[in-house]
Amino acid sequence: MKHAFFSIKLFVIAVMLFEAPGPALSQDLPVIDGKKTVATVNDEPITLDELNKAIAAAHAERSTEYKAGRVDFSNIVKRLINTRLIVLEARNMGLDELPEIQKQVDQYSRQALMELLLEGYVKDIREDDEEVERRYKAEVREWKLRSVTFKKAQDATRFESQLKAGGNFDELVKKAAQWGIADADENGIYIRNKDLTPAVAQTVSQMEVGSISPILSIGKRGFIIFNIEDIRYPEAEDAAARRRARIMVLNEKKMKAARAYYQELKKKNVTVNETLLAELDYESEASAFDKLSRDKRVLVGIRGEKPITVKAFTEAVKMEFYHGVELAVESKRINKKKTDILENMIQHRVLQKEASKKGIDKTDEYAQRVQHYENSLIFDAFIKKVVTPDIKLTPQDLKTYFSQNAEEYTTPEMVRIKSLVFGKRRNAVEAIDKLNKGTDFNWLGANSDGQVDPNTKGLLRFDGRLITINSLTGKLKKTVSGSSAGDYRLYESAAGHFYVLSIYEVIPSKQRPFIEVRQEIAQKVFNERIIKTVEAWADKLREYYPVKIYTANLEK
Repeated sequence: MKHAFFSIKLFVIAVMLFEAPGPALSQDLPVIDGKKTVATVNDEPITLDELNKAIAAAHAERSTEYKAGRVDFSNIVKRLINTRLIVLEARNMGLDELPEIQKQVDQYSRQALMELLLEGYVKDIREDDEEVERRYKAEVREWKLRSVTFKKAQDATRFESQLKAGGNFDELVKKAAQWGIADADENGIYIRNKDLTPAVAQTVSQMEVGSISPILSIGKRGFIIFNIEDIRYPEAEDAAARRRARIMVLNEKKMKAARAYYQELKKKNVTVNETLLAELDYESEASAFDKLSRDKRVLVGIRGEKPITVKAFTEAVKMEFYHGVELAVESKRINKKKTDILENMIQHRVLQKEASKKGIDKTDEYAQRVQHYENSLIFDAFIKKVVTPDIKLTPQDLKTYFSQNAEEYTTPEMVRIKSLVFGKRRNAVEAIDKLNKGTDFNWLGANSDGQVDPNTKGLLRFDGRLITINSLTGKLKKTVSGSSAGDYRLYESAAGHFYVLSIYEVIPSKQRPFIEVRQEIAQKVFNERIIKTVEAWADKLREYYPVKIYTANLEK
């Protein structure tokens, strides 16, 4: 098979690359079954490893519980205990014997074998520093773009023709703005790739300073053409961007290694009857599936394993299109996907075989992973069958929540601001005086002396985009608050720069109507009721399942 399809998800990568700080213990923890234990529920241990994984998950989700400095992990430990209590009770109720749960556990147990095999294979791979640096620079690189946006495609086309005929970009931009057929950035702005639309970012990445882009569609906003005036890199290190670059490079390297490993195993163990595969036609007639479902010819031979027959493969094809085989036949989609479906079957067979050969199914890590998955299914079953049926919401419940949390359902006050920045207060004051007397803002920006170089490090940028008042801080927020469209405000930054702020649009905060947010509120109130009910159940169950906690002095 020539197709290089590779579908196995390397869940380990995200886990391994997340550098969750582990807790330091100011006390010794008991060791139960060879593992440090933070608590026991009915004499079953909750290990330090489980706690660390829960902390990592909370951190990954930007939990409010996880803050810099000293950290109280008591809520995380409490959740682990409550979950264990609920699972114990659910097992006593027989929920673990539900056929749907047993089926899902069986499926996951095979998936876990493949995950652990690949995780073990790639765990020692490290990222390439040069590639990380290249990715980092690509992310933090800032392009200074001067753009012109047209509402109509024919105006953009005419502008581009004039450029190709030798026209000057700056002069043509001014004319287009004067004629009212385009909006233009007078001075240009620095912007990163992540702040551009995908189409614009793709185009920019292939351009050089001084070059002019082709016409690009930007949806309802129209059509844009831009000139790249400069490229710069921030002097200060962007730690978050550096980490993202490292993760991206390492993930790609590990995925590449995993693919190569699988292909090597496949080459050693698999023989595919390519001729037979090409002959299989699931779209030739209505009875194709019935006929092929009885076909016992060997499609794939796997060393030391049962072969994949046409019959087994056909069943897999049916499962792939179980929502509508007939529709898939009519739309001619099955034959196109059969290679991918077969490759997925081979992957599972080959990787599970290798994992079993290495004894992964006998390891504690495998048993714990399957157990954790099974517990999560049992917990969910308890919520669905025991907790949620008793939760009833009334219209008054929702209205009460709405009135008590009005700010949560109020759109923030927003404003559009443009600015001129001066090095001296008197120049800024003079500029505001001229603006109040009717001088055009853009003309003033092009002709006023004493303005700060727009490339100055640390300069605040107001380019007319909508921003929320609450996103501003301190003195700047106070300066802008209470302004109206057409106002001009003077703001002095901590760096000693004097900003003339042109407030040209203010969108006041507005209470969202109850009918608009009713469903959102219902879900939130429902979830809160679930949490409270689970906590109430857990409190009761502590009377029947003894709980011991050994983490009184757990801290970061």
